[in-house]
Amino acid sequence: MHFEELWEKCEELHKEMGQSDNVSVLLEELSMKVSLYKAIDAKQEIPEEDRQKAKSRALGEILLTLTHMSLQDNINVFEALGVAFQYRSASFFNQKYQAT
Repeated sequence: MHFEELWEKCEELHKEMGQSDNVSVLLEELSMKVSLYKAIDAKQEIPEEDRQKAKSRALGEILLTLTHMSLQDNINVFEALGVAFQYRSASFFNQKYQAT
């Protein structure tokens, strides 16, 4: 399965589950999950392999929340990421080559 197909399946799951949380609720959920990821990352006493598994699971939950947001706001995430990449890479390369 391609990433795009998985993203769409996740959006479809939200539809089927009848989840229609407003974006404000989803942003709170996202914030909580990002904080969890941050807390896991800070737990140096956890063995690295276990920490990586926990971070992977937390990131999956973050992405799942983002699929819900993209569904709610009808965002074409491929296009949105492409535009963000263009602007970020243009800015990066502009700075990189102006310094030389």
